Amino acid sequence: MSENIFRQSCLLQLNTSCWTGSKALEPWAMERLGDSDWLRGKKHLVDPEYLAPIKTTCMKARKFLSKHALPFPLTTLTLVPKECVTRIENGLKELEVEYWDKVAAFTERYEMAREEAQNVLGSLFRDTDYPLNIRDKFRFEWRYVIIDLPNEASILPPEIYEREKEKFVSMMDETRDLAILALREEFASLIGHMVDRLSLGEDGKPKILRSSMVENLNEFLASFEERNVFGDDRLLELINQAKAVVNEVQSPYALKYNELLRKRVSDEMTRLKLQVDKAIEDLPRRKIRLPEPSEVLEAA
Repeated sequence: MSENIFRQSCLLQLNTSCWTGSKALEPWAMERLGDSDWLRGKKHLVDPEYLAPIKTTCMKARKFLSKHALPFPLTTLTLVPKECVTRIENGLKELEVEYWDKVAAFTERYEMAREEAQNVLGSLFRDTDYPLNIRDKFRFEWRYVIIDLPNEASILPPEIYEREKEKFVSMMDETRDLAILALREEFASLIGHMVDRLSLGEDGKPKILRSSMVENLNEFLASFEERNVFGDDRLLELINQAKAVVNEVQSPYALKYNELLRKRVSDEMTRLKLQVDKAIEDLPRRKIRLPEPSEVLEAA
């Protein structure tokens, strides 16, 4: 199954960038001025609130991919099941429009933000810190990438070919482990949240239930077949159990006002959560490479 994964999916590379809007302070400035809202080891070139909406959209895009695709061992690449390509393409196009709308809103106030910074920074203000064409500091783009095993008849010497073949097969096994782990952990998180909300609060009263709790779980259940490209039968069995429980719940309001239903669903989900946690623990402990937090932040 792992060796044929690219017959059922493709790779996507999303690149987003946002002007940092800050610059490291010289040591003399830190000694003299210390920290403030605008000076914390670096100086803010504009109020961070101006850039926050753009960064939020970058994070939304990555969360969107995480929700509808699967992780891949190589940094910045995401494994997209073929049934999800159209949905992801359309979703990224919508986020792209949102992103550039927010960039346009920022560029309109860029000069005003510079003047505001000049008043706040005083002698630390430098014209050269500010790009002349600020729009060039932003990017939101994606592309589809093809990775395949080199053909045996390629120009590679036999020893290099065998080495690359071994690396490719190893990467496919790692991809399988990553994808299965990601789906099991996502499912565990959704079930865990539901168990928590169905429990009583510290005051002994039922907690507030929102429709999004059931909707998020139903969305995962509905998309699982498309994302289960490695055929995780154990998780499929647990998901079928979850579907049987959720089908009893027409709305969160039924759980709120029907104490017997709430108790039954809570007990079933608690039992299911234990099984999902066990399924995660039983996964082989292969060394899995994940992007460093700094890499994710830099990309966003």
